[in-house]
Amino acid sequence: MPKIGRFKSDEAREHFMHAYDTMAAQWPVSSTDIDVETSFGTTYVRRSGSGTGVPILLLPGISGNGQVWSPFIEGLCRDRVVYTPDVIGWAGRSTQTAPLHDGADMARWMVELLDGLGEERIHLAGNSMGAWISMNTAVHHSDRLASVTLFEPGGATFARPRASVLLKFLVMGIRPTPERLRKFNKWMMPGYEHTDEEFAMIVAGLKYRMGVPWERTITDDELARVAAPLLVLFGAETITNDPEIQAARVRTHIPSAEIEIQPGIGHDLLWANPEQVIPRFLDFVDTHDQART
Repeated sequence: MPKIGRFKSDEAREHFMHAYDTMAAQWPVSSTDIDVETSFGTTYVRRSGSGTGVPILLLPGISGNGQVWSPFIEGLCRDRVVYTPDVIGWAGRSTQTAPLHDGADMARWMVELLDGLGEERIHLAGNSMGAWISMNTAVHHSDRLASVTLFEPGGATFARPRASVLLKFLVMGIRPTPERLRKFNKWMMPGYEHTDEEFAMIVAGLKYRMGVPWERTITDDELARVAAPLLVLFGAETITNDPEIQAARVRTHIPSAEIEIQPGIGHDLLWANPEQVIPRFLDFVDTHDQART
């Protein structure tokens, strides 16, 4: 049965928000806070940067929030507006009031978010499970997207995830302790170690009951409906799924997609190789930009 995301107690929420605010205070550029009302609740969004190009909107990986983009935001918002929302149904400043049943609901949430921000079109980019949300938006509402970029798409986006990944998530979900979480993060992102402030926020987020549906593999018919320009970046050493299998499926159903498998890098693609990933992303965005009126 679909759930509504919430903290397990008021104390848990206060503990998380203290850690969240500590991270938020370290945001390296000036920004504006925005609350957008949607059918699924209130979505908190941070607006950074300025410029006349089509804005970028970034979605984090599972249970993440807008703070994860802090290491990259300065370069990303140099020439245009960048929105970094807290995904509704995950721990953050957004407040969920209605359940999200499936990918179509996630896409509907995204469109309502764009309407509330007053943006007709955006460049949408997502990391890990944020890539799955991005793809569902492209399936149902390509007309609202100037482009779509997927950073290391989640294990189920284009193919069934590996059994070992599902087992790790199951074990982590049953007994989520800080020690288990450190080991899990090291397994998922071997090239990156969280700062003390980041880890404190992640641990505090364990007391949040998520309200976002689990990934369902995008079907062939759905892939064929994607009309927005698509860039997919995989890490060759990722443990979430076989990047070659995923890439082949995308090429079959979206021949226009640009796909790269970067050697020597795993699921921590953005954090392990930002000097290549960020410029590649921005070049793609510039290529498919459309001046705002």
